[in-house]
Amino acid sequence: MSMQLPDKQPLIENVVVTSAGELKGLVEEGLSKGNGAFLKIFAKDSSGKYYLTILLDRSKILAAECLLVDKKQDLSGEEAISVLKSLIGKPMVIDVYDLDELEIKLSIADNVDVYVQTPKIPLEELLGKAEEGPPAKEEMKATTTAAVAKSEVPATLPVVEKIKAEAKVEETAEEKPEAVPEPKPAPAPVEEKKPAPAGKPEVVVNLSGGSVPEKAFQVYAEDLLKEAKRIKGLRINKIEFDANVGEGVVYLNVHIYGNSDGSARDIEIAEKRMLHAVSKYAPVLLREAEVKPIVKDVSVVIDGQEVKPQEIVDRDKKKTGNVTKDGRISLAVLEDVWPYFSAYARTVVTEIESAGIRVKKAYFDVKGRREFEINLSMVAEAGMTKEAVERIARDVLTRHARELGRSLKRYITVHNIDVEILAPAVTSKTTKETAVTTSSKAAEVLAKKELLEKEVEQLLKQAGIDELAPFTEEKKKEAEEAMLKGRIEPAIETLKTRIHAEMKMIPRVTFKWLKLNHEIKDSTIQLDIEASFLREETGGLFGSFSGVSDSKIKKDIEDAIRRILKEVSKEYSIRIELRRLNIIIR
Repeated sequence: MSMQLPDKQPLIENVVVTSAGELKGLVEEGLSKGNGAFLKIFAKDSSGKYYLTILLDRSKILAAECLLVDKKQDLSGEEAISVLKSLIGKPMVIDVYDLDELEIKLSIADNVDVYVQTPKIPLEELLGKAEEGPPAKEEMKATTTAAVAKSEVPATLPVVEKIKAEAKVEETAEEKPEAVPEPKPAPAPVEEKKPAPAGKPEVVVNLSGGSVPEKAFQVYAEDLLKEAKRIKGLRINKIEFDANVGEGVVYLNVHIYGNSDGSARDIEIAEKRMLHAVSKYAPVLLREAEVKPIVKDVSVVIDGQEVKPQEIVDRDKKKTGNVTKDGRISLAVLEDVWPYFSAYARTVVTEIESAGIRVKKAYFDVKGRREFEINLSMVAEAGMTKEAVERIARDVLTRHARELGRSLKRYITVHNIDVEILAPAVTSKTTKETAVTTSSKAAEVLAKKELLEKEVEQLLKQAGIDELAPFTEEKKKEAEEAMLKGRIEPAIETLKTRIHAEMKMIPRVTFKWLKLNHEIKDSTIQLDIEASFLREETGGLFGSFSGVSDSKIKKDIEDAIRRILKEVSKEYSIRIELRRLNIIIR
C-alpha cells in the first residue's frame, strides 16, 4: 500500500490540525508553491488508526488511498475519500508535499490504478466543511436545550407519562433547526452542481443513405465519454455523428463539443486525445452493427474554439533542412523555434572545431514541443578517441543548451550523441602525396621500358619477327593494373567508411545496412551499391503523417553517395563510376 511519491522533501511536516479550516489552510499553502500537492495524513478515532495518502491538483482530488492500520486493510478511491470526510474536524497529523506539473504527471503514472478508482471530487466540496462551523454550534445548542428540557421533566410522573414528556421535548428540540431555514443557504449551490455530472451529454445521430442501429452509436459515444473522463479538466456536453450509410460501410463526420477548466496545455492535450479516440473507438460500429466505419472528418470544439486534425499536424510540424549552404550542418526541429536552434547548431559546431575536431557532417534532431531533447549525430576527423570527442561535444552542447533554455524559458536537455570518427585529414593528404610520388616513379620506369621495347621491336623487325608486339602491349597493361591496384584497396576502404557514416546522418530514416561490390574495368572502378533504411513515422497526430515522400528521401541518399564518390575519386586519383544503386526504404 501507500502511493508512490517523487523523491523530495516535504514542504510542511508533522503539523497537527483539528478542523476543516486548518486543513484547508495547509492545502492552500501547498498549492501556492506548485501546481498540485501530495498529503500524508495520520489520524485515529474510536474505530482505530488510519494512514491516508492523497494526490490533488489545484481544483480536485486525483487519487486517494487509506490503510486501516489495526486491521491491515487497504482502501482506495471512493472508500478512502469517505474515511477522509469522516475524519475532518478530528485531530490529524499531516505532511504536505508541493508538486510541479511534471511531478503530478509522474505521480499519476506511478499510481494509475488508484487514480482510475478515485472519483475526481472538487476540493471545495471536500474542504467546504470549514464553513460549517456555525451550524455545528446550533446543533450543539439544540442538543443542550433538549438535555436541559429533559432534566426539567418531573421525576415523580409515572414512567409512561415521563417517556411521553421526553418524546415531546425531543420533538420540540428537533423542530427548532427546521423552523429557522435562513442560516442554511450553503447547501443550495451543492444541489445545483449535482445534476450537471449526473446528466448525460447529448448524443445526436444524423443518418442518411440507409440505417444503422442507434445503439451502436450510443456504445461508440460511451467509449468516447470514458476517454474524456480520463482527461484533466475536460467536460463533454454533446457528441454529434453525421453518418452516410453505404454498402457495408458508413462514412462518418464526428463533432465533439465540450468545456475545459484546465490550462492551455491541458486543452491542447485534450484536443489530441479526443481526436485520437474518435479513430481508436470507431471499430465498435463494425462489432455492434457490422458496418465498416470510415472517418472522413473530425472536429473538437472546446470552449467554442474548434480544432481539426490537420491543424494539430501543422501546429506540431517539424522542419528538417540544412543550416549551412554546403549542407554540412542540418537540423530537425519545430518550425516556430527553428531560428533559435539553427543559431545554436552553428555556435556549438564552431566551438567543437576550436578543440581540434574537424566536423565533416552534423545532424541535430531536436524532439519535443514544450520541453526539448537534443540528439546529435556527427561525423568528424580528429586525432583523438571517439570517447574524448563525445565528451567534448556533450560539454559544449550542454552548456549552450542551458543558455538557450533560459532565453526560450523552456527545459532543454542533451540526450544522445553519436560520433563517427574518420582518419584525420593529414592521413588522407599523406596517402595522396604517396600515391602521386608512386605514380611519378612508375611513369618514369614505364617510359624507360617503352624505349627498350621499341629498340627490341626494331631489332625483331630486322630479323623478320612481328609476334612480340601484342605480348609487350599486354605486359604494359598488366603493369598499369598492378600500379592501380595499390591505390584501389585503400580507396575502397575509405569509400565504405565514409558512405556508412554519411548514411547514418540521413534525416527521417534509420540506416540499417550497406552492400558495396566493385569491379576494375579499364583503369576504372565500377561500383554496385545497395543500402537499406527504415522510415521513421513522425510529425502526425496518429503517427502516420509526413510531409516528405520516399522519392525525395531516396534522392537525398543518392546525392550523398555521389558526392562521396567524387571526393574519394579526387583524393586517390582514381576514376570511380556508379554502375548500379539500389535504395530500399521499408
